[in-house]
Amino acid sequence: MNLNINNNIGELADFVSSSINKKLGLGKNVLWFVSGGSSIPIEVEIAKRIIINHNKLVVTLADERYGPVGHSNSNYFQLEKSGFNISQLNFIPFLSGKDIETTTNDINKMLDNEFKKADYKIGFFGIGSDGHTAGILPYSKALTENKLVCNYQAGLYNRITITLKAIYELDEAILYAVGESKWNAIEKLNANLPIKEEPAQILKKVPLLIIYTDYNKI
Repeated sequence: MNLNINNNIGELADFVSSSINKKLGLGKNVLWFVSGGSSIPIEVEIAKRIIINHNKLVVTLADERYGPVGHSNSNYFQLEKSGFNISQLNFIPFLSGKDIETTTNDINKMLDNEFKKADYKIGFFGIGSDGHTAGILPYSKALTENKLVCNYQAGLYNRITITLKAIYELDEAILYAVGESKWNAIEKLNANLPIKEEPAQILKKVPLLIIYTDYNKI
């Protein structure tokens, strides 16, 4: 686990895009997972800096709020609204207008295929004040699902999210955690809490984990 005490969006975007561009430049097939929320502005800047072999890059979501295609609370809609280069990248959305079980099964098949093709898998994640990452909430179904993707009801939304199984298969993870509301979660991440209590602990299992934060007490 590499901790970077840095909240400079430009420097972070340069770092992540450089990692992706380097793999693409070597002719590697890259699978990139993107997140919603506070991660979106950085992901927009990363996408602008990806300049090599777009046909070798597949981009998809780490999680989504189920609903009609393009609904305003979806991560896909928020990415597109914020200027993410969806039309210029090979972006695979989650929502298709099908019912939630069919949608989840379709995404599982898609991800299984993309994981098999990818030479390098990288994920960009945020962390909630409760320690969740992607759509994996503490004590939720997503912690025990043996497929790459699952769905479940959480709060106001039906969530569709990648699972621990999918994160285990990543080669690199970037965790962006800036703001005082994230500090307690980062402090806990430095401890060895059970994954069911703080799901973001799973990111420590990824071969390369880099944390960008403004919390400087670790």
